[in-house]
Amino acid sequence: MHTTQGRPAAVIILPLLALLLAAFFLRVYRLDVAPPGLHFDEGANGTDALRIWQGVTPLFFPDNNGREPLYIYLVSLFIGVLGNNPLALRLPAAFAGTLAVATTFALGRRLLDDRAALIGAGFVAVTFWTVALSRISYRANLFLALFSLWLLLWWRCRGRNDLRPYVLAGLLLGVMQYTYIAARFAPLLLIVLAVDWRRTLRWRGVVASLLTAALVAAPLAVAIYLNPAAGFQRSQQVWLFARPEPLALFWFQFVEHLKMFGLTGDPIWLHNIPGRPPVAWFVAPFFVIGALFSVRSVAPRALLWTVLVMIWPGILAVSGTPLPPNHLRVLVIAPAVFLLAGYGIMRFFGERRAGWALLLGLLLVTTDGALTYRDYARWQAARESFEQYDADMLNIAAAIEANPETFYIVPVSWGWPRRNYWSIDFITDFNTNYAVVERPFVLSDPPTAPRVGLVRWLAGMHADADPQHRLAAQLRLAGYVADGVEQGRTYQIEYFRPVAAVTERVELTGGPVVTQSGVTLDKATVYCFLPAGAPAEQIAVDLAWQAPGPQPVDVSASVRLVRVTDGNTVAQVDAWLQNANGRTARAWETPDNGTQFFEFSGDPLPPGVYEVWAIPYETESTQALPLAGDNSAYSLGQIELPLCTEAP
Repeated sequence: MHTTQGRPAAVIILPLLALLLAAFFLRVYRLDVAPPGLHFDEGANGTDALRIWQGVTPLFFPDNNGREPLYIYLVSLFIGVLGNNPLALRLPAAFAGTLAVATTFALGRRLLDDRAALIGAGFVAVTFWTVALSRISYRANLFLALFSLWLLLWWRCRGRNDLRPYVLAGLLLGVMQYTYIAARFAPLLLIVLAVDWRRTLRWRGVVASLLTAALVAAPLAVAIYLNPAAGFQRSQQVWLFARPEPLALFWFQFVEHLKMFGLTGDPIWLHNIPGRPPVAWFVAPFFVIGALFSVRSVAPRALLWTVLVMIWPGILAVSGTPLPPNHLRVLVIAPAVFLLAGYGIMRFFGERRAGWALLLGLLLVTTDGALTYRDYARWQAARESFEQYDADMLNIAAAIEANPETFYIVPVSWGWPRRNYWSIDFITDFNTNYAVVERPFVLSDPPTAPRVGLVRWLAGMHADADPQHRLAAQLRLAGYVADGVEQGRTYQIEYFRPVAAVTERVELTGGPVVTQSGVTLDKATVYCFLPAGAPAEQIAVDLAWQAPGPQPVDVSASVRLVRVTDGNTVAQVDAWLQNANGRTARAWETPDNGTQFFEFSGDPLPPGVYEVWAIPYETESTQALPLAGDNSAYSLGQIELPLCTEAP
């Protein structure tokens, strides 16, 4: 049995089967625990997949900035069989990543030859870029698997007089729109290739293909049109030209994406060992050679056009602080990049030494695979990956599911416009005995559960959540006392139980205290908490502050109880002034404000009338900050102790 090039089939088929097995192994080995935890993007896919089984079957999923549906429906099938766990959530991505190896080979075999196709598919099978992302429950993996097949179908339209291949290619182009947002650039690639192949394509067929794609994608387009807030939210968030100085930012994005080829890579631990290039340094030169040789030949030039067009979803999208390149957004160019690298190896050696070229190509693939195995083990075990994937959220989810009578409070460090967390919802199947609390870390409704578990982050992406421990103070003021601690790797859960208690609050009307730099202290509220059996009441002060912007020095405040009868300070608490993100004065926003919680010790305070002073001072030198105008008073008002006068 021979291939079309006259070589024994085993020379190609056996290595291809080995690559497919290696690809599958690299994608499923310990998939339930690596990556560690479950990133909330994955959790969002999981919760929507669970809702499908509850009868919620939209064409566009609005959560998490809006997402195309095809991958989520695929995930729902796996969850229906395997249950709601990380393995079921990630297996569709692993299968799609393995399928991408096969479709890459099929595309390369048609456009190039068996040997270049085998080398290119080999890199897709084992390189860190594709392996790492296909172990994460991302929609882009399904787009990757289908894209090479679509490009193959579009290539087969050349020289055909009937419209059937055009319609088939258009059908798959339309289906791809249901996979991932970057698929919206595929019609542009179709037009570019149609211009390049204009002598071999029927323009009636091109129109038929585009119309078929539009017809297939029309229901999704209507769903997005009917929900524009979700449908265009992500595009608006990341659109480069909506940022300050877009031209400079464009050049920066462009250059950083060019560096993907052997120089640098995605800088975030979520996708990569920061800076590790997706195309290895020993592969990049052959990609360049292949790209240069492809210019004169229509078939490999199609791969070059693919890279030149489909890299733009990465260049034009900026998330937060510019951190290009984003490996996920340009994942779909991987088959074209590595097929061109295989083509470059074959052209570098020439046809007479094709056997040596194939041997070198497979040696480079093996080397890349060995480096992937080594680096992935390092990456998945790294503390940074553990934290990026909120790995301890799975342990918290397990506690939530195991203790339905306990209400859990989970603070997060950035704006989270919901009271729940997708990863927890997915693992617990929508348990309701927990709430996510974001800045300013205020409980809208005090819990009424017989036991409350408050998560305190010690490290990781939420380490600066609730920096002032306001949530614990609010629980105490709501009548809860400490009842044990459970320790995790990056967190601890502080448990509370309700007791009979008396609480009171007094809003002070004095002040404000204003510094010459514009820092204003005002709106102080004094609380007392007296649980049954306690020797004395607990006193705390909530102090609001405002500032016009960052300060030249870090600012602290000293809150004091000054006895009116003799002017002596009876109690004092000092703390840095921090905004809701835990930032001190040098890093405040313009303008900024916050509420600082000051809790006095539990020592009994003598009865009497007290003034509540708030003295702003420079943190490092402890020198009081000069006040504005002629006002030299620090008083915010008076209170009479004890505040809690009734018995619990």
